[in-house]
Amino acid sequence: MLITHELLPKSKLLENVQILVVDNDQDSQDMYAYLLESCGATVTTLGSIKDALGWLNQCIPAILICEMRYRGESVYPLIQHVRSLSSISGREIPILIISTCLVKNLAQQLTVQVESYLLKPIDVGHFIDRVWALTLNVNPYPSRLRDGVVKPEMAEISPQVADVS
Repeated sequence: MLITHELLPKSKLLENVQILVVDNDQDSQDMYAYLLESCGATVTTLGSIKDALGWLNQCIPAILICEMRYRGESVYPLIQHVRSLSSISGREIPILIISTCLVKNLAQQLTVQVESYLLKPIDVGHFIDRVWALTLNVNPYPSRLRDGVVKPEMAEISPQVADVS
């Protein structure tokens, strides 16, 4: 059993980390929010790519957690917008994709790389560990666009697809 899973109710591993969760399933949104908030994170949940793109005009999350499949919407504009915000702010915004899409099919469907991927149904401890690991590479920065410093040079993004062990 994972250490963070054992400490979940009293842990503040993700204290003050702003996380955006975009999933078209309300139960998944609620579960992710509960788990992440119990670890101290500030969580915003949205049910569509369109809503997420609108929200990103006001705030910059430390991490994006996103479902891969949406009826009538593509996840790619959201991923591209987050990558653009990373370049503008000069700080990486890791992306965790959570989906029912099998890993072998994901390689064919996902034409952009992301920092991490989990297959539904998720293991609670593994989910928290993965999110926490993504925060280790994130520097604290303002969550509002107007508070950030825009750097003229483009930040190099070196995304990697994490294992799904």
